[in-house]
Formats: sequence, structure tokens, C-alpha cells
Amino acid sequence: THNLHNIYPIRGAQVRDANAWAKYIDEARDRYASEADVVFAQHHWPVWGNARIMDYLAKQRDAYKYLHDQTLRLINHGLKATEIAEQLTMPQSLENTWSVRGYYGTLSHNAKSIYQRYIGWYDANPAHLNPLPPSERGAKLVDYVGGEAAVMAKAREDFDRGEYRWVAEIMNEVIFANPANQEARHLAADALEQLGYQAESATWRNAYLQGAHELRNGVPQNLMRAPISADVVQALTVPLFFDYLAVRLNGPKAEGQHLVINWVFPDLAERYTLTLENCALTYMAGKTADHAHVTVTLARPVLSQLVLQQITLTDAIHEGAIALEGDGSKLSDLFELIDEFRFMFHILEPRQEP
Repeated sequence: THNLHNIYPIRGAQVRDANAWAKYIDEARDRYASEADVVFAQHHWPVWGNARIMDYLAKQRDAYKYLHDQTLRLINHGLKATEIAEQLTMPQSLENTWSVRGYYGTLSHNAKSIYQRYIGWYDANPAHLNPLPPSERGAKLVDYVGGEAAVMAKAREDFDRGEYRWVAEIMNEVIFANPANQEARHLAADALEQLGYQAESATWRNAYLQGAHELRNGVPQNLMRAPISADVVQALTVPLFFDYLAVRLNGPKAEGQHLVINWVFPDLAERYTLTLENCALTYMAGKTADHAHVTVTLARPVLSQLVLQQITLTDAIHEGAIALEGDGSKLSDLFELIDEFRFMFHILEPRQEP
């Protein structure tokens, strides 16, 4: 790329290994760069000329290695993730190199992600081990400082001084204590917009401005896209499909339920035993259980149609797309335990029940 990449993208993902990243760049540089005329960057424009290529790859390597090693150094000095993010700066030689500037990833959230990879979410401060959830914390904090009006007055003074980070943070507490406080919502949105205007990272800017939009206008409700696309569901292997189904299982609702279902896919020449027990959905490949409540025989595409609600279970059975042997009601019982996910949900205020 021609900017600092993400060790952890703020859209959500597993943390990447910055140390390995640096080593592989170095290995590629050592093996091939001395004879290369061009480097193709997947996200951006190519780099031409051998001298520029050698310099480009070396600085990419050193940026991720520096991030990794200096974060670990500061961890061993006892700094927390937010303290490291606040303190860490690039060396001058890299700070002025455009291809590792924080237009996408940032030093701040990449340092926190490296901390997360090695240390995890707990920073060893027991006050952070089991904190109150946001709404309860917000209510207590607002009460401690004298109520919403007092907080708003101080926050407006801080806003006028340009302390937008703090205003956004303290307004978040007020909003979780009382999401109907329109004055707090608009002041928080004002602060987030200012942070967005100041952000060098495009992803940070997007996050700030989307947050401001939600506070002013609520969560968009007119989006037609489903939480998961039909193409993805249809492309899943059967094991991945059952993993997906297990994530959608409503565990508390499944309390006391015990189901054993055999699945036979003639088109794939595959069979599975799916077990619901202790509110967990597990499966075994290449097996069918003698004691199963029901054996379901169907083509793989029919399973996608059921979950995507393109066909009902009753219609699939009536049309001969599904053959059942045993107690067919158990299959209905399973699907009744599967949650539907909304595409959009509240982030900057308490989550609303479906």
C-alpha cells in the first residue's frame, strides 16, 4: 500500500502479526527486489525503478517492525494500550515517508492492536476487570458530577476550548444515561464532526462522521441489504454453514432442548450428525447417528433457501425437496431457535430490543 496499513482494521477482524509482516516484506525484498523493475501494490499504484523499490520496501518493513517492537518495549515498561497509543510516534525518517503515513491505519489503533495480540483486553487494573455496562456507568457518572445540566455546562466550555475528544467521551456517558437528551446528542455530534475534520485517517474520519450522523438522525432503517448475502450463504461449505447456524442459535432460548439430526446431502455425497445439547450446536462429518430424532435428506442449495427464507420448511417438504425420516417436528424446533440479525443496530446509545 501507499499508506500505513491496518494491523487491526477498526471495522473488526482478528489482529494481524506485525512482526511476521515485517519479516515477510524483508524476505521478499532480499529475494526479489534487487532484480525488480516494478512493485505492484494491491491497493494502490506501482513503484517503478530499482532504487525506489529497495527504499520503498525497506521503509514498509521498518514501519511495521518499529510499531511492533516499540509497542512491546512500552508494554514491558508497564504502559497501557491507550498510554502507548498516546506516546508512540514514528521516527522522523518514516514520519516524512508518505507510503507509511496514517491515511488508513494509524499508529494509535495499530499500537492498541499489538497490545491486544499479546496482552488481551485486560490491562491488569482490577478496576477494569468487571466494570459496569455503559448505561449503568453513564447514570452513575452523571449523578456523581451533579446531573446532566452540570455535565452539559462543563462540556460546552471544553468544546469552546477545542477539547473535542473529551467532549465526545463525556457526552457518550450522558447519552447512555439518557438517550433522549437531545442537547447531549447534538453536542456529541458536533464534537465528533470536529474530530472527523481533524482526522488524517480516512477510516477514523468515516467513523466520526457516521457517529455524528447516527446521533442526529438515528440508525438508518431504509437499507435493503441483509446481514449476510445470499451469495455468501450459498458458497459456504456444509461445515461452515453449520458453524454459521450455530452462531445464530439463541442459546438461552435453547435451554433444556436436546436434538440429534442427521443430514444427508446426496448431491455432495456428504452426511453429518448435528447435535443440540447444553445450548450448543455441534456436528460430526461423515457420520449418522442411530439414535437421531430425524434424518433429513436434501440437496445443499435447499438448505440455503431455508435459512434465507426463500422457501418454507412446509413447502420444501410438500414439493419433495426435503425427505424426512423420523420426527420431522424436531427440524422445525431447530429453526425456531435461530435468531434473525438486523443489518443496522445502535452503537452510540443503548441497544434497543428487537
